[in-house]
Amino acid sequence: MLPETLFSFFVHFPPAWYGTTCMWRLILAVILLGVLSLPLSAGSAEFGEINLGGYLLGSWPKDQHLFNQGSTVPASIQPGGGAGLKIGLFPHATRRMLGIEIDSYGHGGALSFPNTVNGQNNGTGRSNLLVLNTMLNLILRYPDKMVTPYIGIGGGWSHGTLLNPNIIGRADKDFDSARAFGYQYLAGAQVLITPKVYVFGEYRYFSANYHWDGLAVDFRAHYGLFGVGLRF
Repeated sequence: MLPETLFSFFVHFPPAWYGTTCMWRLILAVILLGVLSLPLSAGSAEFGEINLGGYLLGSWPKDQHLFNQGSTVPASIQPGGGAGLKIGLFPHATRRMLGIEIDSYGHGGALSFPNTVNGQNNGTGRSNLLVLNTMLNLILRYPDKMVTPYIGIGGGWSHGTLLNPNIIGRADKDFDSARAFGYQYLAGAQVLITPKVYVFGEYRYFSANYHWDGLAVDFRAHYGLFGVGLRF
């Protein structure tokens, strides 16, 4: 699956962090998997409509309280950028209005917080953060000739990975990954450029609770997406 593939990609080629090089690694990995997914059955059009899209995204997480080694402290979670790939099926039986979508994406960020442990102030705890998600979405849309607005809800697995953590009192590793159930709400619109090619914009709200070794946070984020897709 896409999250595990991207996770292995970053482990074997660890970034200095989300500079230009790292962002292009993520984008190229998503594009590569998209190309490998392109061979689709020609007969699928008889069953319904298939949408395949790739996109770039921006994330704006909400600041939250964080549990650190027995203490609860306010945390700042920084915005980040990423990329994703999704494929959707809209059967003729639902008049192509109701469909399902598999959606995989990843993005970066960072978190910082007062590193207070056992009443002692150890300065500021910091870590880079990599979020990788695979979601199954239920999509309701209005299929028009030119503009197709849609809304949806989804759920699936999320990986929150700490990279290069600097947290005094914690047995740090180069990375520490937490897996959790995540869910998202979304709304957007597709605009046809040709009968087969469309562009789309989308808003999402995402939620997942990550629990690492001695560290936990309820991750909540707003996403803005822009992408290009194909209809089959």
